[in-house]
Amino acid sequence: MNKIIRLNCNSLIVIVLLLASISASSQMRIGDFDIALYKFKNLDKKTVSRFKDKTTTFILPDYYPMSSFQEILSEVWDITPFSLISSKDFDESSVKVDDALAEFLYGGITRTKSSGMTIDYGYHVLNFTVVDKLKKKPKEDELKWVASKIATIYFTPDVDLRLQAGAGAKDFKGDLLNFRLGYLKNFFQFTNNCVKENISVNLYDDYAKPELKNLKDKTLYIDNNFIYGYNAFNGNEKDAPKIEDLVEDFSFKYKVVDYEEIEKMILENQSTEFYYLMYNQINSNKIITVINGKTGNIVYQEHSLMSYNIKSKDFKELDKQIKKAK
Repeated sequence: MNKIIRLNCNSLIVIVLLLASISASSQMRIGDFDIALYKFKNLDKKTVSRFKDKTTTFILPDYYPMSSFQEILSEVWDITPFSLISSKDFDESSVKVDDALAEFLYGGITRTKSSGMTIDYGYHVLNFTVVDKLKKKPKEDELKWVASKIATIYFTPDVDLRLQAGAGAKDFKGDLLNFRLGYLKNFFQFTNNCVKENISVNLYDDYAKPELKNLKDKTLYIDNNFIYGYNAFNGNEKDAPKIEDLVEDFSFKYKVVDYEEIEKMILENQSTEFYYLMYNQINSNKIITVINGKTGNIVYQEHSLMSYNIKSKDFKELDKQIKKAK
């Protein structure tokens, strides 16, 4: 069963999820795919052409003032004209065939295993699509149109939100760790540039770009919000790992900072390039990325299956790839 539920400001911060496990990520997928599945196809050129031919309507929650979204989009989004509307003011009946949309959604999916156990998954995403046709009789909570995919940006719930969901709480209070203006600017930047150049990207691919060599001399910034402990088997929070233990095999410069320091560097458009680490968890999939905060380019990505916390071996692998980069 697939359900799409639109979120307003309150439901972004207070989200009702009865989930045995939570799926989300702050990573981008650019191509043709289902939000919840591994199966992936490259960008469809005809779909991209249709998308570029329209004004992109960004339908966003009131987590920040629309003027803040307007400011960062004006700096990095040039593939199409764009307009902004808050999720609470969005009128589904206004959607027409060929509209280009970038809509913030919560998607819930229930699957039944052979044992009879059902598992619920949740996705907090910004979904880029082009409307193909309108549905005559959509089911409850379903999208009222069929659309072709361009890209999706996934966001990550914090430990509190995961813990409450796993415990079956009725009132949920939590946060999306990377629904932040600085990170959003880089996500928009990366999506814009990839679609412009018809570059497809899958969040389950591993790669290290030559640009990673810059970390031989530059500092890797680490948002302290991403260093936390989570027990996936009982749903409880556990002690966060010590940074000294995590980087014991990392031989390059790093700095653990509050998010605000990274945001300032991103939003102030500093002239020099800098790099920050992002850690994402999608069910049993762990994704480590390194992002250029000036260009939004993802220069490194490492995907691990059946791994639920950032570990020293993740930094060891990053160290190895930095040394190999030329």
